[in-house]
Amino acid sequence: MSELTYSNPRRAAVFTDWPYGQLRTTCTFEIETDPKRGERATRVTINPKTGEPSAPKLLTFSSRQLIVDGSDGKTYIATKSLYGHISIMQSNMQLQQESIHPDNPRFAAVNALFSVVG
Repeated sequence: MSELTYSNPRRAAVFTDWPYGQLRTTCTFEIETDPKRGERATRVTINPKTGEPSAPKLLTFSSRQLIVDGSDGKTYIATKSLYGHISIMQSNMQLQQESIHPDNPRFAAVNALFSVVG
């Protein structure tokens, strides 16, 4: 398996064909900012049976977060930790895809994504 690359950093994204069990729905990702705690990603899906938004899924706060696209065609959340590394979270917001530390040759490229989006 080759290493993933990440691109298209952004602070919000809407997907209109998101899987919801056997159905498809709208899914909205946003990065929310709290002046004291930092940033965290939120994800809200619309229940396709009722049309009502589901309870938001939330990541924990970190210094910076971005929504990015992986070279595998999936959506991820890049999280810049207070300890200097970058965590890549899967879009299910439950599992970490990988952790990229400053000694990793890919760190500079992934870290540069945070300077693209203000």
